[in-house]
Amino acid sequence: MLIEFLPDYSSWEDWNGNMLHYFGDQQFPLLPEEKWRDVASAISLNAVFDTFGVPYPEAYEDWRDWARAFTTVVNGVP
Repeated sequence: MLIEFLPDYSSWEDWNGNMLHYFGDQQFPLLPEEKWRDVASAISLNAVFDTFGVPYPEAYEDWRDWARAFTTVVNGVP
């Protein structure tokens, strides 16, 4: 699996929309940026991603930092 859309080059709406587009069968929510942790929690607990050791969002202040860490572990980049 490779996540090609990066948070550094996206707005929250684009990033969240890409998750829905590419992983729509997982039924992630489409929420406004102030609720990014709800989306991140749904992703972290999802069976498709839980084997990657996706970080929980509580440790992050900004969605981009969490999404960067998420992308790194899923893509296998140290």
